[in-house]
Amino acid sequence: MDGIVGWIEQLFEGSIAGGIFLIIGIVGAVLLLLSVLLDGIFDFFDFGDGPLSLTTIAAFTAIFGFTAFATVGAGADTALAAVIGALAGLVGGVLAWWLSRAIRRAESTTAVTTTDLVGSEASVVLPIPQGGLGEIALVRHGERVSLSATADTAIPRGARVRIAQTLTSTSVRVEPVAAQPAAGDPPTAERP
Repeated sequence: MDGIVGWIEQLFEGSIAGGIFLIIGIVGAVLLLLSVLLDGIFDFFDFGDGPLSLTTIAAFTAIFGFTAFATVGAGADTALAAVIGALAGLVGGVLAWWLSRAIRRAESTTAVTTTDLVGSEASVVLPIPQGGLGEIALVRHGERVSLSATADTAIPRGARVRIAQTLTSTSVRVEPVAAQPAAGDPPTAERP
């Protein structure tokens, strides 16, 4: 226990370099937290999803600063602490880049695009007046999707519809789905 307390005391009694490393680590951690929690707030500093994204740079900076600070506190000289911090920061930055790419790929594979919806069946949740707007809902990739819908004929709430065309990213044109006879029902005779 005395070893841990002594090590913590050495961290805060360290050199000016240790204090600088600590400040670098704190700035990196704050940037990382902001870039993750407030996604898009620093887009003007971001260089895309590549290895120079804000998330990757912030992760590198935080890990570099804290690792170098801890290394100085453990008694290493400043140059060795900087090298160890840089290596740890590089590993952490690569890991952050890989994780952010994996998350974005997962988001893009489950995202519903309007062209994917053409031909899908949905239920009317707000009646669609002839030529006006109503609302439909359907489930895609396990998520409920609601869209504004228009139709050539009035369609009541609860009716099944098929998406015929996408108009915008949030609205579609639909057509009613003919009711299918239930199994065992006798076929209806056609009129001449």
